[in-house]
Amino acid sequence: MTLTSIIILNWNGMDFTRPCIESVHKNTKKAFEIILVDNGSKKEEIEELKAMKKSGLIHNLILNNENKGFSGANNQALREAKGDYIVLLNNDTLVPENWLRDIVVIADSDENNGIVGVNLPADENDRNVYADAVVTISGQVSFTVKPMKSGMTEYEVDQVGGAALLFKRSVFEKIGELDEGFNPIYFEETDYCARARKVGFKVIFAPQISIIHFGSKITEKQPGRWMYIVMKKNRVRYMLLHFPWWKLLLAVPFELARVIKSLFELKTHWLFAAYWINLKSFGEILKKRIRYRKGNVKIDN
Repeated sequence: MTLTSIIILNWNGMDFTRPCIESVHKNTKKAFEIILVDNGSKKEEIEELKAMKKSGLIHNLILNNENKGFSGANNQALREAKGDYIVLLNNDTLVPENWLRDIVVIADSDENNGIVGVNLPADENDRNVYADAVVTISGQVSFTVKPMKSGMTEYEVDQVGGAALLFKRSVFEKIGELDEGFNPIYFEETDYCARARKVGFKVIFAPQISIIHFGSKITEKQPGRWMYIVMKKNRVRYMLLHFPWWKLLLAVPFELARVIKSLFELKTHWLFAAYWINLKSFGEILKKRIRYRKGNVKIDN
């Protein structure tokens, strides 16, 4: 019998984590293990997580004294995952009946199907499909939103949303862990999909499977300056790692426009803080870029 490792992170978010885990147990018939990583939550949440571990709702509980970010915490779980399939599942999600069975069927329909993502509506009344994403010439991630129609079926894309995605163990063995250079959050799944595609795996989007995603409720609590710098830093990092040289040159006018916009918004110091972080990491970025061009995309942090 095959096993799926479901990785969930928590950081002061038990109001979401609790129903998420309950939905997994209620609606999952295939064999699974839940690995939960807590990123330094308050004491009462830790105690509740320990009680859930004792009752069997959580199979493996990893407790951090500090917030190790999305990539760092997921990598801790990946190192302990026993599954033939691995699911990264945001704690602010609710899964429907037979969700895992349906995703695995798609993954197994082609040996090259490495990553499978799903539709992520905000609630059960949302009739849109939040579809595949592409990274534009300016480095922005642009998701396609279109009306839900009967008969929709899976198709190959560049990237899927990171709130709920499954990948095979063969993908993990080939490309390794999430890049912790994208910590604390944003662009990790974009990078992971890009690396998977570079070594021949397909990234598949399944619009017919919907997992409710309430949105980034935890990151919404972060200050605007933090969000701005993190998103701009990771956007540039992704471009430097994955854009060919000609595409980087085409991106320059868009970056200049972004600088001009930041002047009017009085955020130029924030933007240059993001640039500076990447400049300090440029040696590491360049080494990875060269490796990636040669087909070696594995990361072991």
